[in-house]
Amino acid sequence: MSGPTRQVLVLSGHVAMKVRLCDAMAPYARVDCAATEHDLMQRLSQPVHLIVIHGVPPFNDVRLPARLRHALRDATVPIVVVTNSREPAWQLGRALIASGGVEDIIFTDTERVDALVAAWSLDSDRCRQKVEALRLAHESAPETLHPFLEDLLLRDTGDLSVSRWAATKAEGSRFSLHRELAKVGVSPSTVVDVARVLNVVTRVVVRGGTRLKGRLATLPDVRAARRLLSRTLGMSPSDVTHLAREEGIEAVRERTRDAVREMLGGPAEGDPADTKARSRR
Repeated sequence: MSGPTRQVLVLSGHVAMKVRLCDAMAPYARVDCAATEHDLMQRLSQPVHLIVIHGVPPFNDVRLPARLRHALRDATVPIVVVTNSREPAWQLGRALIASGGVEDIIFTDTERVDALVAAWSLDSDRCRQKVEALRLAHESAPETLHPFLEDLLLRDTGDLSVSRWAATKAEGSRFSLHRELAKVGVSPSTVVDVARVLNVVTRVVVRGGTRLKGRLATLPDVRAARRLLSRTLGMSPSDVTHLAREEGIEAVRERTRDAVREMLGGPAEGDPADTKARSRR
């Protein structure tokens, strides 16, 4: 079986971060590292699918993405910055993203970097949706479930099921998966349902409210999505699209966060139990 064909370039002066980023993306793409801006520029003569900048000194120049954009032959290549929230150069990150200078800024001290950069290394048709799904998972689910949801959300197949998931485990059995998740108080079917909900909803979020029908492969996929959203969010795919258009994408995100928390047995945001829990933090 052939290996990954997508090419990722990493610019970093820190060996540990280079190793970490390479390990995170290696299952999904071919990763090359550059130690200087000049070295990176030299490599842009070859096709590249993603550039990751470790945005700390000496690469904390906010003008660096613009120079890379100018040098790139393909203006659609995503540029992602990995940095920490204390780095002053990237404090206006939202403005930089809105202007198209970079696609994303991932903060090492507040986010799960490995999963997010892995998602960005996926093909362009899915990477933005997967990044959105991962962030919603991280915001909605307990930390103990993050590795399980990341495992599911980073999979290539849209046909998520407990049996397929169990087959990827070392023991290859549902029993071992049940035993593993029993330690954190949920069932495999619940975790799979959460991942499926996030996959379906983020198709709307990433595409700004376009219809789900036509974005799913077959009519059975559409019917399955309709049943899933009705059972978990109390909405149809059309309702999700309408909510995105009328109240904005953030309203869809908030509805999804609440649904995921409820599916996992936790209070929705704003509920008295949730408010009490937040006051103890």
